[in-house]
Parts: sequence; C-alpha cells; structure tokens
Amino acid sequence: MKRTLIICTAALITTVCSLFYFIKDAAPVQPVNKSISVEVYKSASYVSPVYSNATAALEVTIIRVKNDMKDTVWQHSFEPTALKNFPEADKPITQRISISNVNDCKEALEIHYKIVYNSLGSILNYRNYTTIGQGQQSGKLDIKI
Repeated sequence: MKRTLIICTAALITTVCSLFYFIKDAAPVQPVNKSISVEVYKSASYVSPVYSNATAALEVTIIRVKNDMKDTVWQHSFEPTALKNFPEADKPITQRISISNVNDCKEALEIHYKIVYNSLGSILNYRNYTTIGQGQQSGKLDIKI
C-alpha cells in the first residue's frame, strides 16, 4: 500500500512539474518597447595645443541578445570631430532610440560603443558596452569623450 502511494505521488509530482514547465514556455508574452538615451559630451576642455589636431569618431551599436543568438538592431556612426568641438556635459549631443518588439523575458539589449581617437595618425580605440535586461524599459548611456 505504501509503495503504491509513493509511486502515485511521484507520478503526480512529475506530471505537475512537466505541465508547469511546458505551460510556462507556451504562455504568450507581450513584446515591449525599450528606450535608450545616448548622451555624448567631452570630459575635458581640450584647449591645450597638443589637442589641436586630435579628433574622435564614435560608433554606437545596439544588439538584441536571445540565448546565444545576437542580432544588430540599430547602428550609427558619428563623423570624426575635433575634440574641442564636442559639447560640454551640460549640453550633450543626445540621441533617443526606441527598439520595438522586445521579448522582455527572453531577450536583452546590449549597447556597444567604440570611440576612435586620432591624433596626427596615432590611433587609440576605446570600447565599452552596457546591457538593458529583463524588467528595464529604458536605459541611459553617457559617453564621455
């Protein structure tokens, strides 16, 4: 009797757990829109003569990540600009980006940026990124040149 009860209980628990697993994955998820604000500004005055011929180019890429798959959903390249011509922190260059149809439970957005500094042919590359994950409807990326 005990053995039959244990077997029935184990079978019931297994059935309930497997149903929960399949129902959880099959439940429709409403896609959301995620908003990203990118602000670009200089972090120094760059008035010294050493910076007179220095420029910076910026590339921003937004990648949708789902498991091991990555898909580029937005990309923008800013033209090379003299360092002294970038705005101050109180008046940044602002770009608002909206990415639609994001499955908030299964997808994340990675915002990658690359700054290429050029001073008389000497090149310096700087890369960084941030992630907007589950439950985050918006994000802000401050890029200091």
